[in-house]
Amino acid sequence: MKTSRMKSLMKAGIVALFVMTAAGSAFAQDASKAVANNGVAGAKASQKSFEVIDSAGLNIPDPLIPQSTEHFVDEDLVTTQAGQLVVTKSIDLAATCTAGTGVLYYLMLDDVPIRNSTVFSRTGVTGQISGVTAIDVAAGPHRIKIGEQCTTPGATVSGGTVTLIGITSIIVLP
Repeated sequence: MKTSRMKSLMKAGIVALFVMTAAGSAFAQDASKAVANNGVAGAKASQKSFEVIDSAGLNIPDPLIPQSTEHFVDEDLVTTQAGQLVVTKSIDLAATCTAGTGVLYYLMLDDVPIRNSTVFSRTGVTGQISGVTAIDVAAGPHRIKIGEQCTTPGATVSGGTVTLIGITSIIVLP
């Protein structure tokens, strides 16, 4: 009786060892795929599979033509890859107009307005302004600005006040 039990246990041990070896081999394959796919097992290599869609915007001029920029908040950043850019700037900024009650504030990358970053305010912007470039942008140095323009036709920006300049960041989309 002891011999048959011993044989059964040995067979079970061999089966368990075989299962563990097979599972370890499968795990090693998934782990090597994970390294090749930025740490996500079973993921496919990233391809440009996104799009940016902007609405026309209610009463947002197209194209945006800045009447003013607050030059002391300009920042220079360098990207090492080309692609569409997600740009974010933290700011506490207020401007006034010669007539009317509202100002459009928006990010500008290398003097080109980022239309989908446009925000309207009667009292200024406190927080973050973010937007995505409409086209791919080459790698290299870039200047980030904030453009301002009055909403009332014929009015111009007559002054601005910046009380806080925060962090500016760029994310390069593949």
